Amino acid sequence: MRIMKVKGLLGALVLASVGLVMSACNTSKATVDTFAKFTSSTSPGEWINTDGVIQESQKARLFTAVAFENLEQDIARGNGEYLTSLAVLMKVPPGQQYKFMTRAQSNYPLLFARDQRTAESMLGMLTSMRQDLRADSQHVE
Repeated sequence: MRIMKVKGLLGALVLASVGLVMSACNTSKATVDTFAKFTSSTSPGEWINTDGVIQESQKARLFTAVAFENLEQDIARGNGEYLTSLAVLMKVPPGQQYKFMTRAQSNYPLLFARDQRTAESMLGMLTSMRQDLRADSQHVE
């Protein structure tokens, strides 16, 4: 069991390293700080299952922590590979992804307000937006 936790932690660190390398041009102290805060506030057992794989429910959180600045740029534009990847991790249906991205872009000032500019805050607001989209689509049908 302990070996699985160590493997899981190593797997998460590899994933985080890949994310940081992929965004090396945009990696800053803020990105590293965001990831450090995320990992220090969450014990590995909460986000890694017994097989050493990141739990489905935690993938969007980890991705957001690692790719925060790239997500900020994509949300400002209203599209991009990081925002699309996050929509997939958040399980936004393909038919609603454009609307989700547009809504995220129009809420940019709220998502990145100075007083709450964190990956956790942004993800919480985007999760609410996703739920609103689901509710809207159920009313239409």
